Amino acid sequence: MKKTILHVALLLSVFAVNAQELTDEAPKKSEISTNLLDLVVAGTLNVNYERLFDKNQSLLISANFFDTYGYYDAGYIEKSNALSFKAAYLIYFSKEKEHAGFFFYPQLKVRTGEITVEEYYYYDYENETSIEEEYTYDVDGFSAGFGIGHKWMFSNKFTLTLYGDIARNLGNFDTDYLENIELRFGVNFGYRF
Repeated sequence: MKKTILHVALLLSVFAVNAQELTDEAPKKSEISTNLLDLVVAGTLNVNYERLFDKNQSLLISANFFDTYGYYDAGYIEKSNALSFKAAYLIYFSKEKEHAGFFFYPQLKVRTGEITVEEYYYYDYENETSIEEEYTYDVDGFSAGFGIGHKWMFSNKFTLTLYGDIARNLGNFDTDYLENIELRFGVNFGYRF
């Protein structure tokens, strides 16, 4: 009886070791993340999906809900229905880890929607009334640019990414209120699977 229990325990431990080796060696092919800096600074909800390829390269697809134009007027936004989609091709330069470390990427972005901001606010002491003016501008457009960043891996599952990018608007764009160049920064937290 003791020999049978010992054989079963040995057999189970061999299966457990093999199963552990198989799960550890399975390469992770996808990562989801969100830019918490955009959420805090501009109220933009960001969702990213990154498909990991061989040779330390990947394709990033990003969606921004309640988007802003960079961080322009971020503190004065009354409402936003802007939506943007970005595609970027990331090239990692780390020789130590797969899809981590310093990276560079070209990007394309399309954005649609309107943003309403508090243009100015003042109190009329003579009539004892508050006067508030709003301005709505269109952020429809297409842009191309590039970015750089650095990604750290934790427990081979979780990621922290710091990045910055710059893009130039192409095509018809309202330059009376907005600039042609858009800067954006990010602090992404992600999960790799």
